[in-house]
Amino acid sequence: MSYASRLQRLGGWLIELIVISVLLALGLILGGRSYFAGFVIALTFIWLYFAGLESSPLQSTLSGRILGLRVADLAGEPISFNRATVRHFAMYFTALTPFAIGYLMAFWTKRRQTLHDYVSSTLVLRK
Repeated sequence: MSYASRLQRLGGWLIELIVISVLLALGLILGGRSYFAGFVIALTFIWLYFAGLESSPLQSTLSGRILGLRVADLAGEPISFNRATVRHFAMYFTALTPFAIGYLMAFWTKRRQTLHDYVSSTLVLRK
């Protein structure tokens, strides 16, 4: 198995930041006057985007397709929608770690895993 490089992981985060921003804006627009409704809509879109695409036959979101990466289990096999959902919601926990240490773990772990990869037993691999 060939793990995603540190630069690929960083590039993926930057691409996904743009996608998340677009989905957040779309949710807020669809929510109309209610910021709460817009936020709930946006979070639902973001969850379905990540979990849906990572568990699909593509095994990757937009950044993965651009960078030639895929999300897999520890054996290199595709992940289920349930595992992709766990991975997605574990990303929120990863984001809350002090100094973004949960994300920065990808820069020094052997398999370049982040905290949410450890929680969901997943890997980001080169295609």
